[in-house]
Amino acid sequence: MANNIKELRLAFLLTPKELAARMGTYPQQVRRLEDAGRKLSDEWIEAVAEALGVPKAAVTDPSADIPAIVAAARPHAPHFRTCPIASRFAIQAMAARLGGLKMALALSEDDLATAVRNLVAYVDAGPEDEPEAARATRLSEALQLVVLAILQSHGASLDRRQLQAIALADQGASSLIRWFSKIDEADF
Repeated sequence: MANNIKELRLAFLLTPKELAARMGTYPQQVRRLEDAGRKLSDEWIEAVAEALGVPKAAVTDPSADIPAIVAAARPHAPHFRTCPIASRFAIQAMAARLGGLKMALALSEDDLATAVRNLVAYVDAGPEDEPEAARATRLSEALQLVVLAILQSHGASLDRRQLQAIALADQGASSLIRWFSKIDEADF
């Protein structure tokens, strides 16, 4: 029996560990539940639905509209001032440019979700009335640190020239995130 657990988890930018904590189980169990061939018990369906704040049918319905379900659950989900979608693609683009396309494509969705959550959490931790320049600096710092951590975790050796390239790539990537973050979903 197919299920939407992994798609829902990724749409909410959760790692298996984070979803497991919400459900009161272990990350290994979340991975087992995500297996499309596994028949889910009513208890697991209810646990996932409750942990994500979605209807039970969203967990198992193969035709479920995941973006619409996530949008409907937004009041229960944290409001992002920093666009997580733009952040994801900026991180992956910088990793591809600096570490190679093969390395960037090898990043798991869980690793990307963790990187995005860390970046967004750091940037959005600033006060609501934070000046734009200070927010831009926080974003730039966070983006460089996240990408640097990804590159180093994949064995990339970085010299002074490559560190300068990270700073240059950050300019465009930060700009992309800032502009996409200014688009309000309510405008559509």
